[in-house]
Amino acid sequence: MPKRRAHQWRTLRSLVQHAYAHIPLYQRLFDEAGFTPAMLDDWDDLSKLPFLTKPALRTATRADLIAKDNRDDIRWLASSGSTGIPASIARTEDSLWHYMACNTALYYDWCQGKPLTNVLYLVDMARDSIDFAAADLLSTTVPDSRIFSVHDPLAKLTRELLSIVPGFISSYPSTLRAIALELRSQKRDMNKIRLIHLTSEMLDAHTRHLLGQVFPNARLIETYTSTEGGLVAWQCVLGSRWHIAETNVLCEIVDDEGLPTNDLGHIVITDLTNTATPILRYRGLGDLARWEPESCPCGSSARSIRHIEGRSAAMLRARDGVLISPYVITNAIEEVPGLAQYQVVQKQPGMLEVRIVAEASASKNRVESGVQAALASALERAADLQITFVSKIAAPSGSHKVPLVISELPLAA
Repeated sequence: MPKRRAHQWRTLRSLVQHAYAHIPLYQRLFDEAGFTPAMLDDWDDLSKLPFLTKPALRTATRADLIAKDNRDDIRWLASSGSTGIPASIARTEDSLWHYMACNTALYYDWCQGKPLTNVLYLVDMARDSIDFAAADLLSTTVPDSRIFSVHDPLAKLTRELLSIVPGFISSYPSTLRAIALELRSQKRDMNKIRLIHLTSEMLDAHTRHLLGQVFPNARLIETYTSTEGGLVAWQCVLGSRWHIAETNVLCEIVDDEGLPTNDLGHIVITDLTNTATPILRYRGLGDLARWEPESCPCGSSARSIRHIEGRSAAMLRARDGVLISPYVITNAIEEVPGLAQYQVVQKQPGMLEVRIVAEASASKNRVESGVQAALASALERAADLQITFVSKIAAPSGSHKVPLVISELPLAA
C-alpha cells in the first residue's frame, strides 16, 4: 500500500508538470485557476488542482490536447458519448498496451490461472474507439475469427455464437442482452458458456437476470472502463464491490461542491498511464459511487467502491426536482412478465415516457398494467407515466449502446 501510494504521487506530480509545460489545454486551465505545479507539495494540495470537465475536453482542439513536440506513438480515440457528449483524446501506444496487460491479468485471475481458449469477443470496431485499439492488440493472441463488431446484424452475432459455443464471452451488456433475447426465443441450450465479461456500460438488474436465465452456468464479471481513464475498476471475485485499478488511476469521490465525501458522490479520475493527453482530475465520466470503508474478504489491498450507483446524466427528476436514481426504475420492472425490452425517457420533471417491446406471446394489457403497478409503487407518485408500445428500441445513431434510461433534462452545472 505505501509503495502504491508513493507510485501514484510520483506519477501525478510528473504528469502535472508535463501537462503545464507542454499541453495548451492545461496551461489555460491551470492559469485560470491560479494553479502552478509548485503548489502540489503533498496530498492535501490535490484539491488545488482544477477539475477537467467533459465540456472543456470536448471543445478543445487536437492542438490543445497534445504537446507540439510529441514524439510518442499515439492513437486518437473518441469516447462513446454515453453521457451525451463525446470527446476525443490522444493515447500513447504504451498506455494501450498497459490497458491490455491489466485486462489480461484479470482474465487469468478469473480463470484461476487456466485461461479458457474457446473465446468470443464482441467489440465496437469503430476505428476511433478504445475497444478497436484494444482489439487490434488482442489480435496478436486471439484469431480474428473470434472478434466481431457489435455493429454486425443481430442475426449474424447470434449465429456466430451458436456456431462457436465459446466458454468465454466478452461483450457490452446491451449487445449480449439483445443476443440473449433472441436465444431465449429460440429456446437454445447455452449451458457450455462458463464465463461472461461485461464492460463499458452499467449492467442493470433486468439484464443480469436475463443473462442468468439464458446462460445458467456462466459467471458474470464486470470491469469499469472508459476511453478517458482506461481500466478504472474491476468487480471483486466475491461480487460485493469494485476494486480500483490503483496502478492505473487515481480515483476520488467528491460531492456537488467538489469536496471529498464518503457519501454518494461523483467519480473523479486521474489516468496514471497516458502522457499524450493527460487526464487529470477528470469529472466527466458522469458516474456516481461511494467508498467501501471495510477491508475486502478477498484480501486485495486496493481501495474499493460500492456498486456504481448510476450515471448522473441518466438521473431522473421528480416533480419537486428531487433526483431519482435510474435503478429505482430498472429494479422495479425487471420481473414484469412479458417484458422483452424497455426504455425510459424523461423530457420534463415529473413525467416519464416508458417505451416497451412486449414478448410476442404476451398480453399488452397485462404488460402495461404490470409496468404501471411496479413503477407506481417504486416512484410513490413522484412522476406521471406515459407508456408506449414499440416494435424495436434501437441504439442512437453512431453508438452500439441501447440506454435503458435517458434524461433529456439539462445537467446541473
